[in-house]
Amino acid sequence: MGRFLKTIGWIILIPILAILLFFVVKDDTGQVLITGSFPIIGPKTIHTTIVGGLLLAAVSILIIYVVIRLIITIIRTPKIMRHFRLNRRARIADKQFAEAELALLENRPKVAEDLFLLAAKGSKSKNLCYVGAARAAQLSGNMEKRDRYLREIDLSDSKHDRELAEVQRAELLLEADENEKAELLLNTLLEREKNHYATLLLAVALQKQGKNEALFRLLPNLQKALPRLTPSEEIDQYTENVYKALFEYASQISKDSDQLRLVWGRLPKHLQHEPALLIAYANRLLDVGDTKRAEEILRKEINRSHNEMLILAYGHLYRGDQQKLLHHAKKFNADAPDSAITQYTLAHMLFRNQQYDEAMTHLQKTIQLDPQFVKAYRLIGEIKLIQNDDKSALEFFKEAMALAFDERPKDVKRVDGDLLISSVDKISHKKEDEEIADGEFSNAKENVNKEDQQKKASTTQEGGINASHESEDLGEQDPHINNNYDPRRHL
Repeated sequence: MGRFLKTIGWIILIPILAILLFFVVKDDTGQVLITGSFPIIGPKTIHTTIVGGLLLAAVSILIIYVVIRLIITIIRTPKIMRHFRLNRRARIADKQFAEAELALLENRPKVAEDLFLLAAKGSKSKNLCYVGAARAAQLSGNMEKRDRYLREIDLSDSKHDRELAEVQRAELLLEADENEKAELLLNTLLEREKNHYATLLLAVALQKQGKNEALFRLLPNLQKALPRLTPSEEIDQYTENVYKALFEYASQISKDSDQLRLVWGRLPKHLQHEPALLIAYANRLLDVGDTKRAEEILRKEINRSHNEMLILAYGHLYRGDQQKLLHHAKKFNADAPDSAITQYTLAHMLFRNQQYDEAMTHLQKTIQLDPQFVKAYRLIGEIKLIQNDDKSALEFFKEAMALAFDERPKDVKRVDGDLLISSVDKISHKKEDEEIADGEFSNAKENVNKEDQQKKASTTQEGGINASHESEDLGEQDPHINNNYDPRRHL
């Protein structure tokens, strides 16, 4: 369009100049005599005025320009037609690519594979088409085809999409747990191009292979790459797995928390507020005996965000000054008295400090706020055992198990705390459930009796374990603090 306007401008400019000249010499137009032998018309003498000569020259230039453009167009017509045909094929290929992606989402890998291959014939991004075909072949379980499609990327002369295709290729290999191949591919890519997402994928490949030393050396590059990535669920999961591995490795190579704190310092600031990473860091601090820092970092983040997952994790910090922990648990509860999580956390701390009556009060508030809170029923059962009320304890343990029974068959209905079975062939299941409940009750009673004896024989010390029935790992002892769990329904 710009070239067309430029041509029109020149065509208009010459007559305008002629008109201006006419007004300049209109009183004395002058005479022009042109004599010579001209192409086509032969010898000729042209007698005209200056203005007429200029107009004639303008018309002649215009005719010559049109003729030249016509000749050039005729010569370039095959190239123009080819370009038009390629653009048309590219538009069709783009449509086929979109249909193939949709087929993958609809779990039709065979259809998607065929569409990706058709798109590769006309697409300007052949490499991405071959990666899509490889993904479809992998979903179909045909690894030989997948590898053949991926090799097409190495043979392709398409360069503008090579980097993106190699990153997607690495993702595909990681999905198939071919981590060594992914590591080799990503190292080659990073030697040639600086790619932040490829850096994260390389960290994932190393983490999956357990190459924690190499992962530790990659930490500075990882620190630079993460802030430049657009946050997504997948990237968050990758980051979480990588840094959990780094925390664990740092806790193993040093007996104190220096290396752990180094890794934490290399974690981007916006990720230091992620509850899952913060809990993993606190767990490893406990492993190396830095209970003070573990408590401090959890408490500060709770005061900042009031995150219930962190509050529940704080409730399982059974190392350290229990009176101090109880004090802060009361503060958390005072800040959010209408939260079932804070009520339960305070009850848990009170239970550890053998303040059973007060713990029972807060457990009852927990159930009022959230009748589906499984852990509250279980802790009440433990308190009832300590108080030698075996019958009530069994009822609470059964209630907890019933609430946690998420996979209840359709023909099993829960009425008044019991499991009623609507068909005779399910009676055996009911008997098994009763045996499980009785076993749970017996085990719980035995554990609580042992626990009570231990508590009476020991006092709380800094860095010591105060509750024998719990794991040391804040992220494992209770599924409440995992984002994938409902904090009220797991037993």
